[in-house]
Amino acid sequence: MSVFGSVLLAVLASLGIALSVLELVRVRCARKAEFICLCFDERLLEGEKPDMLIICRTDAEQEEIIRRVCSDESRRVYIKKF
Repeated sequence: MSVFGSVLLAVLASLGIALSVLELVRVRCARKAEFICLCFDERLLEGEKPDMLIICRTDAEQEEIIRRVCSDESRRVYIKKF
């Protein structure tokens, strides 16, 4: 029974290490992600909260989202990229 306990403890420890590394990789990738802010009022670009915050993986996805949002909107749209 002592051997089974040691094996179980080793498996749980290795699982914890693997999940910690996975979380670190996820956080690091999230920091590299680019996002855009879409605002319908110019003063919101200077620091207030934007109307929409969109996270995009690729430039093509970013352009498609901007095109879809702006196509039906009669107001002027201000875009800020980070």
